[in-house]
Amino acid sequence: MRQYLFIITLLSFHGVVISQTEYAINGQVTDESNSPIPVADVLLYDASRENLITYTTLINGVFVLTVSGNETYVLEISALGYAKYAMEVQLFEDLNLSVQLEQQAEVLEEVELSVVKNPITTSSGNTKIDVQHPIFATIPEPLDLLTKLPGVQIAPDRQSISVIGKGNPLIYLNQQRVDFEVLSGLSVDAIKSIELLQNPSAKYEASGRAVLLIETKRDMDKGAKFSFQETASLKRNYNNYIASNGSYSKNGFEVRGNLALNNLGFWESNTFQLDIPEADIFSDYLVLIPGPFNNRKQVNSGVGLYFPISEEDYISFNSVLRLQTNRFSIITDSFLEIEDDQSDILTDTTNESTRNYFTGSLNFNKGLSKDLNLFSGIQYSQYTTTLDTDIENNTNGGGFALEQSREQRYDLNSYAFRVDFEQKLGNETQLDFGVNWNEARAKAFSEFQNLVSPRTDILDFQYKEGLYASYASFKGKLSKKVNYVSGIRLEHNKVQSELASESTPLIERENTRLFPKATIEVSLDSIRTLSINYAKSVKRPNFSRTNTISAFINPVLEGTGNINLQPEITNEISSTFQYKNKSITLGYFETQNPSSFTIQFDEEAGTAILSLTNLERQKSYYATLNLPFSKGIWTSSTTISLNYDRLEDSNAILGETIPYLYAFTDQQFKVAKDTTITFGAWALTRRKDGIFERNAMLVANASLVKTFGKNVQCALRFNDIFRELNFEERYTIDGVESDGAYFVDGREVALSLKYTVGGQKKGKFKNKNVDENIERIN
Repeated sequence: MRQYLFIITLLSFHGVVISQTEYAINGQVTDESNSPIPVADVLLYDASRENLITYTTLINGVFVLTVSGNETYVLEISALGYAKYAMEVQLFEDLNLSVQLEQQAEVLEEVELSVVKNPITTSSGNTKIDVQHPIFATIPEPLDLLTKLPGVQIAPDRQSISVIGKGNPLIYLNQQRVDFEVLSGLSVDAIKSIELLQNPSAKYEASGRAVLLIETKRDMDKGAKFSFQETASLKRNYNNYIASNGSYSKNGFEVRGNLALNNLGFWESNTFQLDIPEADIFSDYLVLIPGPFNNRKQVNSGVGLYFPISEEDYISFNSVLRLQTNRFSIITDSFLEIEDDQSDILTDTTNESTRNYFTGSLNFNKGLSKDLNLFSGIQYSQYTTTLDTDIENNTNGGGFALEQSREQRYDLNSYAFRVDFEQKLGNETQLDFGVNWNEARAKAFSEFQNLVSPRTDILDFQYKEGLYASYASFKGKLSKKVNYVSGIRLEHNKVQSELASESTPLIERENTRLFPKATIEVSLDSIRTLSINYAKSVKRPNFSRTNTISAFINPVLEGTGNINLQPEITNEISSTFQYKNKSITLGYFETQNPSSFTIQFDEEAGTAILSLTNLERQKSYYATLNLPFSKGIWTSSTTISLNYDRLEDSNAILGETIPYLYAFTDQQFKVAKDTTITFGAWALTRRKDGIFERNAMLVANASLVKTFGKNVQCALRFNDIFRELNFEERYTIDGVESDGAYFVDGREVALSLKYTVGGQKKGKFKNKNVDENIERIN
């Protein structure tokens, strides 16, 4: 089947596209005597003047703005002592403007000009935040930054992210694929903006129902820049974040790097009641990682190099290294009833673990002709985690006794290669097509020593997965007001796993699938747009979820991986109506094999198992409303989503299904030229989806940010003010009745100080991740 991948790619489509070209507006601003205006604010609005697209500061009479072309904008220039200047610009090529300002008739004794730009904007259902805004620039970690995007949720263990109604998004850095570990290791100081795409095109991987586009700052020509930031954070325990970011460029060559040291006193807790009537087992437990002696140390670093060959051709290298060590104790208080035997068991589990991650990618980009561009790249990634555990139980107050010792290790190596072509078919047309290969090999080794009845159990698990893919993607114009995007992706996936002690493989699976995507966008007039989207996508489980590594919870419950996890297949159709800067989206999707964490009973082992498990199907309807607003010193972003989810599985007891509401709001007030106050919150109403019943939540945040000159920023933040970030759920699956909650250490008071020195212009750094499965490594 693989030999047909290239042929199908090249024959899949015919059509035309519109390239999303960016153009520059270069301006020279003078007074009536032709002398340069020293300082002014330069703002660029959309055609309706409802939405501020970008802005900059005029310095010694010169400014430069870079934005998407083939659009109409309104340019506005404001300078103290001069009349405001405004003009309409139609951007179909680079523009060079000469503007002369008229002096005002009245001389003002004192004027304070405060330009307020909403840092959260929406377009065609997509949401974008401007990270350079002081409110966001002082946040120490990228994961905390993502919570400012409507609909984005961070998992309680902070090991994954999801989007309401969309699942786990793909992550792209400068239009180039990265994984969760790379995102976690980024310096916030290097990020320019983050955009959430709700309907990504076929050029993105088939697993992308939603895509996070992260754009870094590219403002370097020569010179050096360095920033340093420290954050003191008080949650239940004290946390300290230290981050530095630097870059240097000369004669086209660029080098950049970042280093962050985090010392965290983490806290976790969960509680569950389990009733297993079939085995006559009842368990009620509370798990607590109490602190303050639970210590997590993180080192996040990265290095990037860029070597230009010509204006567009280059060779680049980028690497990310994350090192983490955890030393912590877990205290579990359990009431256990097996038949007529009742016990109170206090468990002290001491753990030492490490999580080390490295990825490096080498890129080569070459223009083969004026209209044909070639990109090729290779990438290697390695992920290693260890977990050493001693388990002591105190049964009915008889004293602690060491009962088990466990040593576990998981190693993953991933290799990838890809080739992409960009073919321009005319001034405004382009075809994208390419192929890629990825292979992942993993090993999981576990040695359990049972000291009560002396016995040693050893599991040596091996996993191998190959992915071969090809794609073609088109954008086109059916008429002056109707655009379309269409594409298809062909993927061949092969999975094999085995135990060293068994001669027969545990899993052998091989599939070939097509994933089409299409979008039609109609411009009804200059301020109204209607789009219709269809996509078929796949979500494959993370490699670290498909192994034999396990964690002790209490004597009748283990947390484990699931070697039988299947990919999720989703078909989705949606439509978005955009009016000025406001939008409403209606959509429906159906998923086969949706996955969720559940507790099921293993009759052979005689214990309950907590793991990620496939259910049979999910059907969902949603309506999402985006309502940004700006007035004077006040900017507001509000998102409201009404959702109806229905989950079904033959092993579950099906119950009531009711719609639920998600709401997000962010209110910012620029109370002075250098001071901004924000208030925000997000909420979820009670949810029932046929299997799971989950609680309502209301999470509120606030912050105060003040800048001192050009180089110093100070921020005071309050997160989860009411300590409502707790995830409760109730369900019955496989004869196990479960009712519990995960408590998140979300309430925080944090003080950040950021200092920047140096300056640069016109960056060219480019580097792509070539591994299609890189987000599955963690």
